[in-house]
Amino acid sequence: MSTLMARGLADFSPSELRALRMNIYARPGAVALTAEELAREVGTTKAQILAYENGHRVPDPPRVRALARALGTHPSTLMNHQRHASWDIADVRRACGLRARDVVDALGVSPKNYRRFENEGIVPSRRPRFLDQVAALFAISRATLERAVNRTPAVRLRQERAAELIEALAERYVPAPGPWKGPAPDDPDLIELATAYGRPVQRTRRVLTYELGELRQTHVRAERERVIADFDTDRDRQANAQLALARWNQVYARELGRIAPRLEQFHRNAQPSTYWQLLVDLFNVEAYASRAEGGLWAVTRLLAADAARLPPHLVEQRQIEGVCVCRLTAAGLGHLNTFAGLYAALYPGVRRPLRSTHRSGGSRGRLSPGAETFSVPQHGERLVVPQPALEGFRGVVARTKSFVTVELGPRLRLTVGPNFVSAVPVEEELPDPGLLDENTGADGGGDREEGGKDTPPA
Repeated sequence: MSTLMARGLADFSPSELRALRMNIYARPGAVALTAEELAREVGTTKAQILAYENGHRVPDPPRVRALARALGTHPSTLMNHQRHASWDIADVRRACGLRARDVVDALGVSPKNYRRFENEGIVPSRRPRFLDQVAALFAISRATLERAVNRTPAVRLRQERAAELIEALAERYVPAPGPWKGPAPDDPDLIELATAYGRPVQRTRRVLTYELGELRQTHVRAERERVIADFDTDRDRQANAQLALARWNQVYARELGRIAPRLEQFHRNAQPSTYWQLLVDLFNVEAYASRAEGGLWAVTRLLAADAARLPPHLVEQRQIEGVCVCRLTAAGLGHLNTFAGLYAALYPGVRRPLRSTHRSGGSRGRLSPGAETFSVPQHGERLVVPQPALEGFRGVVARTKSFVTVELGPRLRLTVGPNFVSAVPVEEELPDPGLLDENTGADGGGDREEGGKDTPPA
């Protein structure tokens, strides 16, 4: 038995193997096996099985996977459950009965990139679904994998060092007078920080400039209160300013301490610009709203990017009458709200999320139901045409004075007019384009029924 094998599977539990083999837990559908029967299923000898159960030998990852398969369970159930809470990425992989090269082959990632992930917690920048793919391969939840990443020793050390570097950069640049420019591109602390995150210096500088810029606003407010506390002639105003100064200093310290963990999460979960644009478009049509009433779903094929390539924890997808639709999950909404400023700094040319117009007890948002949403026959859900696609359709309608039709699926067709959007079965005939002139005024608007709803052409 090699040293690597013994170290890698130190959490293997001989007692769990024996209990599962003898079906002590009375699992549904499971049967007790003799050591000889289990050995035959695994392709080894009875003596080897007994050596595993007596703790004289430790199986390697492929053998753990074979034992779990023969027993009808996940490989991690053969490990010491009391130590699950301390596992890092490598421990989880070994507990799943996988070698590093098994993961490399299954995911099609280079050995170097996987070593960086397992040893340092650095996710390949061009693999936005990498964490989901690893979690699926390990047959564990993404949250479990994220906790394992955070327990990796190199990640802990990086966060501690990043906090020190960010504090030094904040002391150097936040109080500096003049227009805000952020850290210098050749600052050694910035370069060290970028190296620690495994990201280009320019990328790190952009997001850090945003973070320190927000911190600078807090610093400015604190300095205003400091001036009043030091020089105002009114004692009451001085006392109030001293209290406000203490509060702003607390806010400053709290926000400074949050930058390093937030940057760690951002670099681990950041999406490419095209996918970030898709998340923004989903947010802007509020496809996450009204869950209790069936919700609003964006038509996937009308989005700028392929939603199927986004991590599933950010975007929920399904089919309605053969139409692929999607919307933000709660995690996707949290991702957008948490990192919107960092994305804006990283991708300045990409559309930004619109400010919410929700009011308690009022409208759910900025959507105009007759203009951007439509219902599917015999379904309660409402589907949304994303604003960029809608603007393109309306431009074509204005130029051609005709309808725009889009095949949404094998049974449903979308029809877009100057002031309406509707979905009809494919077998139904399209409205007569000539009726546009009768229903559309000089300004391109259509007649409306009482209540403000658009009237589609006959």
